[in-house]
Amino acid sequence: MDKETQLITRINRNFMDYKAKMLKLDGQKIFEKAEEIAAYTQAHWYLTVDHRYEPEELDCLLLFQNPLEVVTDQYQNEVRCVNDVLELVVMNTCDKREALADYPLLKKHGEPER
Repeated sequence: MDKETQLITRINRNFMDYKAKMLKLDGQKIFEKAEEIAAYTQAHWYLTVDHRYEPEELDCLLLFQNPLEVVTDQYQNEVRCVNDVLELVVMNTCDKREALADYPLLKKHGEPER
């Protein structure tokens, strides 16, 4: 089995194990882990479908029992800067109110339903 096939097989097994672990949690705990679940799902997709591996990447990731966890943890550390992006999104949203015409507005007190 070539290195890429070995790695993808391991990553798929890591993801199946992760999903099984998450499915044992109750609904509230799963909801609390939504960000982590999304990160694992995105990393899994990227590593098994979208990424084209360099030989040194294969060698590096094959060193780990759980390369999916390694990449996901690093990804989550990088994404923690999302608050900066969200700040820009809020500013841009408020600047482009006319582009938001499809969203229903809150009715004013005493105003009839539309």
